[in-house]
Amino acid sequence: MKKILLFIYPTFAEFEITVTTALLKGDYKIETVGLTKDMITAETGLQVQPHLELTEVRVEDYEAIIIPGGDVIHIKDSEQLFSIVRQFYKKEKLVAAICAGPFVLAAADLLKDVPYTVTMDYRKLDCFPIENFIYKNVVSYKNIITAQGHAFVEFGLAIGEYFDVINEHRVNFYRGNKNIMMEKLLGQTVEG
Repeated sequence: MKKILLFIYPTFAEFEITVTTALLKGDYKIETVGLTKDMITAETGLQVQPHLELTEVRVEDYEAIIIPGGDVIHIKDSEQLFSIVRQFYKKEKLVAAICAGPFVLAAADLLKDVPYTVTMDYRKLDCFPIENFIYKNVVSYKNIITAQGHAFVEFGLAIGEYFDVINEHRVNFYRGNKNIMMEKLLGQTVEG
């Protein structure tokens, strides 16, 4: 089974990647990676044990890397992370980041000629090319997807579309429009 790498770090916002991981799980194995293999406490207090630490990552083993938002103070100096992200990009593998996660892409120097969005004051950080910022829920450009933190459903759907694992029913379900399975069970259609 093909694999996706999910980078996690202290305070990562797990809700931002739930739709993404739910959409991918049937077709891809999701492996988590941290700076180390130490237990990580997410934004809500949920504790997660990474499968790998950064030193164990072999980029060729994965189709993508996904980076959720969180307090980037924990990763702001991780040149090893930035190097891995650059390798994913150079090998034309998907690099996806949401909320504050695009900081990693900026620090890896991937956003110089790439339109992006981010949910943090990018103007206070020298690594963000201000001229490429677009205030949109999701910005997709080649093999980079960035998203605002509140747009986690659209982020997941954009990644699902990138990997061709979504259909109309899944889109409607995750957008909260309708649940086709429930409608079939009840023999009715829910309107509006």
